[in-house]
Amino acid sequence: MSVITLTNGRAVMMNEASNQLTQVIAFISQNYVKKSEELQLLQQTDRSFDVDVMKHSARAYRRMGMFTGFIPKDSPESVSVVHEHIQPLLTIFHSTHVKKTERELLTSASSIAEERLNDWLQEGWIYRKTEYAADGKTTRRTFYVMGLTLCHIQQQLEQLAQETMLDQIEVWNGQCELLLGKLAGMQGVTRKQQERHDEVLASLHAYIQRLHNALADARKQHAMTPVAEIFSVRWRDGKLSRYVEFVLALAMVRTEQAAFDWKQIGAAYYGHIGGSKAFDGDKDDFLNKLEVNLELPLHFIGLVSLGAVTPILFAGDMRSNLGVQYPQGYMHATTDLTVFDMTFSTTCRNVWLVENRAILTRMCAEPDFLSDTGSLVIGLDGQLRSGHRKLIKDVLASSISIAQVLVWCDTDRAGGIISEHVRELLPHHSRIAVKWILSHPLTQRVEAFTAWEAYERELQEVLDKEKPMEQEELLGGVELWKTWISG
Repeated sequence: MSVITLTNGRAVMMNEASNQLTQVIAFISQNYVKKSEELQLLQQTDRSFDVDVMKHSARAYRRMGMFTGFIPKDSPESVSVVHEHIQPLLTIFHSTHVKKTERELLTSASSIAEERLNDWLQEGWIYRKTEYAADGKTTRRTFYVMGLTLCHIQQQLEQLAQETMLDQIEVWNGQCELLLGKLAGMQGVTRKQQERHDEVLASLHAYIQRLHNALADARKQHAMTPVAEIFSVRWRDGKLSRYVEFVLALAMVRTEQAAFDWKQIGAAYYGHIGGSKAFDGDKDDFLNKLEVNLELPLHFIGLVSLGAVTPILFAGDMRSNLGVQYPQGYMHATTDLTVFDMTFSTTCRNVWLVENRAILTRMCAEPDFLSDTGSLVIGLDGQLRSGHRKLIKDVLASSISIAQVLVWCDTDRAGGIISEHVRELLPHHSRIAVKWILSHPLTQRVEAFTAWEAYERELQEVLDKEKPMEQEELLGGVELWKTWISG
């Protein structure tokens, strides 16, 4: 027998169930009771309880609400097996901040019969809270919150997940070390005409080294945050883990053969039936992310099954170090393969980076404008791929004639992301002025901003008002374009 003193000063003799009630009341007090409130035990049977929430002040002491629940048959500390029917609750009540009415709860867990609600209460997984009006009697609303037992189960699962994650990190670290050794041994042994081969292996080696370092930090922090940061993603741990394995799997295949198929990546890594399809659901995201991070077309690495060559459309004077020359006044096209085999420069003064082909086509219809203003217009075609990045970097670094860059993307979230990626390419070229063009749907005007912060602020204002806009809606003309150049 033991004694517990509740916040109102009353003492109650406790048996084993009452000891558990002590923990329940402490849990409720810590998570659901405000500073000006206190708990008062109203009723207790062998397993059920009603606890009033009392608000005290200098002038009043009144009932604000009541918690109703059950003490579980087993001690919360002994819970080691999570039944299948508890998983929906762990999804719904992911924290003690979640409140659900009965209707919301049954809607969220619609696959479960309505009678399960009482079972959840009796297991101590959830508690019911009734809130009262000012008279302390009239019910104002009723909702459900996470119970102590469910909280304990969640903590146990989180602990198990963390232990599993740390074990997995150890496995990945071992695979990284093996790959780093193999990739290092493959470099520097190729013939001179195979310099591209060495460059690809060096890029892959550097990428695996970064992953290896991030995994070491993840192990120290007991979190995958460092890995997400080096990949520049905001994916959940499940998808992030799959990407880590995708990168390792691709690198493993590459160390075995110079050319390989998409299906070989998962098949070789997992080594069981269905492994070849392991990454299919994330194929586009993973390929795009890897290409951006490596800054190389993936067919350079050896992935032959994509059958994709990225065209890069542009208009204006441009020439390569190998003697290829494109004259001013026409629309031209090159490919990412060509861009990675050559270094391009221009004699133009103004470089336009536009998201959509419509702008490029419209400017090409004004050849005098291109010549008179010395403009090179590069179409990003809705996505800044590795070929675009390489071309932009080369042109900016190799062309002393460039005075400014004008970036013109759609007024939507995707356009903002593309603009942000372009911005990341520009800091090393501070001698070159940058202007950000924004088509404004609220004013039906197109403005040029000389400061990124002003452009970003204006774009966010449009997005907050849910008024996105495509470039094609306000293309303008020669006179307007010239004002942006000179303004």
